[in-house]
Amino acid sequence: ARAVKRQAAKASGASVYDGEEILLALIAGKKYNDNECKKELEKYCKTLTDAELKPEKVHKKLKEFCENKKADSKCKELKEKLTQKCTAIKGKLTEAIKKKNSDLTDEDCKENEQQCLFLEGACPAELKDDCNTLRNKCYQKKRDKVAEEALLRAVRGGLINETTCEGKLKEVCIELSQESDELTKLCLYQKMTCKTFVLEKQKKCNALKQDVNAALEKKDELRGKCLPLLERCYFYRGNCEDISKCNKSSEDCYEYLPVCDTLAVKCEENKIIYTHPGSDFNPTKSKPTVAEDIGLEELYKKAAEEGVHIGKPPVRDATALLALLIQNLDPKSQVGKECEKVLKDNCKELKSHEILGDFCNQNVAGQNEIEKCKELEKELANSTKILFEKIKNKHLSGSGEVIPWYKLTTFLSDNDCTRLESDCFYLKSQAPLDKECNNLKAACYKRGLEAQANEALQKKMYGLFYGSGKEWFKKLLEKIMEECSELKTTSDELFLLCIDPLKAVRILAADIQARAVFLRKQLDQKRDFPTDKDCKELGRKCEALGKDSNQIKWPCHTLKQQCDRLGTTEILKQVLLDEHKDTLRTHENCTKYLKRKCHKWSRRGDDRFSFVCVYQNATCKLIVDDVKDRCEVFEKNMQASDINNSLKNKQIKTESAANICPSWHPYCDRFLPNCPDLKKGKTFCQNLKKYCEPFYKRKVLEDALKVELQGNLSNRNKCESALERYCTILKNVSDSSINSLCKDNTESKTKKTDNEVRKKLCLKLVEEVEQQCKMLPAELEHEEKDLKDDFETFEKLKKQAEKTMNKSNLVLSFVKKDENNTSKNSSKDKDKNTVSNGLQDTTEHMKILRRGVKDVSVTESEAKAFDLVAEVFGRYLDLKERCNKLESDCRVKEDCKDLEGVCGKIQGVCSKLKPLKVKPHETVTESTTTTTTTTTTVTDPKATECKSLQTTDTWITQTSTHTSTSTITSTITSKITLTSTRRCKPTKCTTGDDAEDVKPSEGLKMSG
Repeated sequence: ARAVKRQAAKASGASVYDGEEILLALIAGKKYNDNECKKELEKYCKTLTDAELKPEKVHKKLKEFCENKKADSKCKELKEKLTQKCTAIKGKLTEAIKKKNSDLTDEDCKENEQQCLFLEGACPAELKDDCNTLRNKCYQKKRDKVAEEALLRAVRGGLINETTCEGKLKEVCIELSQESDELTKLCLYQKMTCKTFVLEKQKKCNALKQDVNAALEKKDELRGKCLPLLERCYFYRGNCEDISKCNKSSEDCYEYLPVCDTLAVKCEENKIIYTHPGSDFNPTKSKPTVAEDIGLEELYKKAAEEGVHIGKPPVRDATALLALLIQNLDPKSQVGKECEKVLKDNCKELKSHEILGDFCNQNVAGQNEIEKCKELEKELANSTKILFEKIKNKHLSGSGEVIPWYKLTTFLSDNDCTRLESDCFYLKSQAPLDKECNNLKAACYKRGLEAQANEALQKKMYGLFYGSGKEWFKKLLEKIMEECSELKTTSDELFLLCIDPLKAVRILAADIQARAVFLRKQLDQKRDFPTDKDCKELGRKCEALGKDSNQIKWPCHTLKQQCDRLGTTEILKQVLLDEHKDTLRTHENCTKYLKRKCHKWSRRGDDRFSFVCVYQNATCKLIVDDVKDRCEVFEKNMQASDINNSLKNKQIKTESAANICPSWHPYCDRFLPNCPDLKKGKTFCQNLKKYCEPFYKRKVLEDALKVELQGNLSNRNKCESALERYCTILKNVSDSSINSLCKDNTESKTKKTDNEVRKKLCLKLVEEVEQQCKMLPAELEHEEKDLKDDFETFEKLKKQAEKTMNKSNLVLSFVKKDENNTSKNSSKDKDKNTVSNGLQDTTEHMKILRRGVKDVSVTESEAKAFDLVAEVFGRYLDLKERCNKLESDCRVKEDCKDLEGVCGKIQGVCSKLKPLKVKPHETVTESTTTTTTTTTTVTDPKATECKSLQTTDTWITQTSTHTSTSTITSTITSKITLTSTRRCKPTKCTTGDDAEDVKPSEGLKMSG
């Protein structure tokens, strides 16, 4: 919320807040004119001093008020000035309240409301009644202005004359008449409404033209004025066109406001583009309502910034509408007679009214209607009595008197104000409700103005209001003083708060608790089954107030859970639709698919859809029902579309494909498999697919060409030169598809030259790049921030995964793929329990395998490590995919200077993205060969005789294979030979050779 800015304050500078008589009025109130004045000033100054606040910090003029023995002199000095000021404002008010609401100028309201706010407390007897009347008039003027603005937007282009206006008004009033009481009244008096609109048309057009020209002249200030002026151009320039005399090509066509086109160009150069309400195309959604089409909600938000809350009132019956019709008639006349008269005079116009139309038969009131009028007085008396009691219960009856502004209670909810103000709108003319209803409206107005001021301070202090004690109070007081130093002159209500900071602490703290009470009531009604709108509005309030109130903690928690579920369900729906499968065709398909997916997500540690996975049946019911509804809307929109028959008859021009195909074709792909009852829609999509096929083929080629020409697409001249060179090269390439873009391949008689084709192609490519240059910077800034955050999360998880893998000795590997993209094992070993430890495969299609060894138990630490690794790789693939997309978007950076910075950041993040390195499963083969040689020598006493030498050689060869886990990255085969020789006495050989010494063992030999 923003503080309500007052132009009156700006016009007179800061002096409006510097008047000493204003300060005296706010401090002493109605006691300024008697002996109590001095006491009030001294009391105020003492309060500031006790709170250790310097008066000059609150307001620079207060130092003189609070100096020793100055209070009495200040009272005497300012008393006469203040009395004169009250007298002067009394005269201005008397003149202002004589005017009709519609004749009051902005200055009448702003200046007089400001003076009433500052002086009414000092001079209540003189100002109370007139200030109340003025505020109610200005408040009603603001409400009327919003209603008129809404209807003017709704009938845009229909103000050629009163007849065309009435025709258009009849259409839009069917929807809009229930949006506010003021709209109900304007739609009830359609002839009068249209007469006013047509008479005011030219004045509004001239004002718009003048404002646009003024904005174009001041280029330095244009940026801040673009959006409001472009909005006015969109809604009102259509009413400025004289169709019989004007066309867009005419230089003398001033009424059509061509300056709006100039404004749009200049604003676009400043990177500001206006998007009108209801501009999003989605054939699976119902047509925007009139309220959505005119941006009614935004109009109401702007009104709220000025203290005017406008809510949708309860539906009214015939009694209330008849009471409204007789409001402006002679109050001395009998209700029954006035009712008969108004029906008689207006039956011709009212016969088409959805409620009052039943009272008119062939343009005249019938007997039953006359009877209804006779009963009206009794019904109104009863309704008036009920309303009086309701206002009394809100402490706003005032015993039949006007309640001063500073005594009005504001403990009212939005719903209280909407319902009670609506009742007063229809019944206010009925005695004794006039003053009671004025008190009510003034209280709702005060509530709205103070809410803006309170929130302007509170939004910078959330979290500080929950506490107690001196230290808490002191801290809060210091913060209020800090904020008031900047904000106190931005609105009159903020000035009032900041002049008495101690009171402001109590007001703001109490306001927080009051808002929490009303929020709790809203949450009790909506938290379990919120809508998207509830999630945004109530979620925002919970975030703000939750830091300072315990009573909404759990209701807000419940709301957040339900809103998270809604948001996640919507994301899941889009994910499933993007798969172009029939997953959402039936509830059974959905639950079966979701069960499988949820299991997979759970194993991977992907918790994006954990909430919907807990409630799979409820989630599927919600999604399937929503898709079913969208299918029905899709079917209707296809049948209603003007391209339906054209597709059948092949009457659509090829040039139209750029508008039709991207708009309709994606919805066919997403919804056709999931819409079992589509009949005509199926044919429509089939025809559309055939029609769009050439467009998409050419689009692929154009996108490829944009890559080839990057750096040359900033203007047409560079593009044409580069394209000429590129096409010359392509002439020598026989199988180049892109070459088809360089010439006219049609067989028409009016075949274009190659130069014409290339110029047209360059114009298209340059325009596309220009559009990308406008849209991409903001999009990529957001994407870059998300990418950076997710990358940091990924890095933390990756380090955690590495640590967990090492600790658990987890063995993992990637599945290698051959040239046919099929899994293979690089080992020659055919054993299915072995896994290759070859090079890491970093392709997109990663698949992590657990070890395949049989009869090996998996520990808990290994299981946790595996799940963590799976999550890390899942995040890696997601980030890699996003990097590929973002880097693709950044290809145009050479033609868009604004993209260099953000694309550099994206490239910096993506260049650091590395997959997790896993520890492979290895096979180590050890071959051990042991050779044992035993030599036994038998010695005979007869040394000279040749004896038989008995030698026993025993060879023992043992080969064992042992598989173990190791961090070694190669296969090791070892051959170990151990030779042992027994020493014995040499003998003479039978061969005749000389005996030799037996050599000792040479020890362990290893080869491998």
